[in-house]
Amino acid sequence: MAEPVAAVPELLRPEQAAQKYEEAVAVAVEKCAADTAGHTCYICMGPGDEEEGLVSGFCACRGGLGFAHVSCLARAAQVEVERDTDTGWARWSTCRQCEQDYHGVVRCALGWACWKTYVGRPEDDLSRQSAMSVLGNGLSASKQPEDALAVEEAKLSLLRRVGAPEGHILCVQGNLAITYKKFGRNEEALRLRQEVYSGRLKLNGAENERTFIAANNYADSLRGLLHFEEAKALLRRTVPTVRRVRGEGHKLTLNLRWLYARALYDDPSATLDDLREAVTTLEDTERTARRVLGGAHPTTKGIEAEIRLSRAALCAREAPVQGKLAQECSEIAKTLADTTFGEGETPPDCVKEH
Repeated sequence: MAEPVAAVPELLRPEQAAQKYEEAVAVAVEKCAADTAGHTCYICMGPGDEEEGLVSGFCACRGGLGFAHVSCLARAAQVEVERDTDTGWARWSTCRQCEQDYHGVVRCALGWACWKTYVGRPEDDLSRQSAMSVLGNGLSASKQPEDALAVEEAKLSLLRRVGAPEGHILCVQGNLAITYKKFGRNEEALRLRQEVYSGRLKLNGAENERTFIAANNYADSLRGLLHFEEAKALLRRTVPTVRRVRGEGHKLTLNLRWLYARALYDDPSATLDDLREAVTTLEDTERTARRVLGGAHPTTKGIEAEIRLSRAALCAREAPVQGKLAQECSEIAKTLADTTFGEGETPPDCVKEH
């Protein structure tokens, strides 16, 4: 594939890092202002003031643990990295109290805080490279895909230029493909995902979690571009392996089985046996998801919605179906096929790698 543009995007210029951070913090503080009045930061115990206000709702914490200064969250993450570079980087994107990912404008502000902290280091410094990923993911989380794309393309170009390890390059390619898909650049996403999947097989082997993630995303792009036979062949190889290695209730197992069922019944040339297998697979997967994740979890709810679609598709094709029943089945299938699902109701891309 063509080499990504090597020019440094304007938003990544070192002299702009502090200003971008301050702007992102101001946006986050303003959005949270109605909920933070009268509270104190759980880290420094200080209130929000004119120098820096508080943010909230950035993770799953409740009560006093749900309020903080962005600068305090950033300093805590920096300390964790200094203490342990292997595990500390998670603190730039994950709450140390509830272990849930930060999200929205607060994650974006932390992305800029991270970039401001490490931008002065040399290009081949791993901390600087990791900070680019934290920033790109933060921009994506706050629905700024154009800026996220610019950061991810710049990082991929940088890693190739400095001769980074293959695993690092594959990670960035996978993240870039997710952003391409968000932009509707599906052919580019497919090419990258094919490259990432092949690379993960060679580097990590067929039973590695990163390979499972790559297979999920590659199969999703194949299905989305109507390459159904290739998608089904890939999933038939992968699903039995992930079920054996990770177990029935693992998120990857649930997602891959969900995706396989969808590839079965989305295919215009699907046979009745294909449609029946899709329904059976989804019903079995939904039972596991409900037991492991609970009925309110987005994955469980998404699979439930998919069951309705697959049953309608089967109902419309099952023979002999006559008269009013046939008409009702066709109407249900058409209605559901035209439905735009809400968040969590379709198999999501797996979480971006760091």
